[in-house]
Amino acid sequence: MSRKESRSCGRAVLASIVLLAATSVNAAAALGSSGGLRTDRLSRQQLHSWNEIVKIVFAENRDGQPLHPTLRQLWDAVDTSGHAVYVEMPRRRTYIAGRFAITKVDPEGKAHEGILMMNLRAIDNAATGPGSARPGGFIPFQDLGKKERYAELLGHELAHAVWTLTETDRARLVMPLQSENEQVMRQVVDRSPDADDLGARVNELEGLSRKLEETAETAEVAIWKELRAGQRLR
Repeated sequence: MSRKESRSCGRAVLASIVLLAATSVNAAAALGSSGGLRTDRLSRQQLHSWNEIVKIVFAENRDGQPLHPTLRQLWDAVDTSGHAVYVEMPRRRTYIAGRFAITKVDPEGKAHEGILMMNLRAIDNAATGPGSARPGGFIPFQDLGKKERYAELLGHELAHAVWTLTETDRARLVMPLQSENEQVMRQVVDRSPDADDLGARVNELEGLSRKLEETAETAEVAIWKELRAGQRLR
């Protein structure tokens, strides 16, 4: 991604945060406390890990200012919204470190539902060598501690949530895209008889997914920088 494209993605992230936050208070008031980040599906042990991550989200300096403002803004935008986002930490082995997905679209756009999945084992095992660098040179999780890694991944998925939940049309677009992407990739992995005919659609889905990733990756880089800077102050 070029510097110009990075700045554009950064502005898109901030615009989404502002727009979602602006509609959050009214939505939350109308829908009660059912929205926001929900931990109902976490076990006691998982809830302990979650609370350790939350401490990083809410860490502040001596002046009472957030140490990780991008992460905090993303958290606040989702947690104070009228949309319910259920946090899940699957125990099954998978290479997927994290994922945000829409599970229910509210036609009025006031109370969508989604899941935010964090696979702590996959995050722990994620390599941080030169071979893990993304285009542009950024290496996720590099020089971060265990809980800081989790916080970086959380920020990435929260950025997906903010972008998706900001507008109803986006939620409608993303939900079927996620479902089809999973179905197509399953056919490819399982070597389905139809897999040979899916090449063009796989490329198209990858292109769409890439566009969805750009804003989340821009936010993630900002959060990584904040986490590194905050190590001296926490």
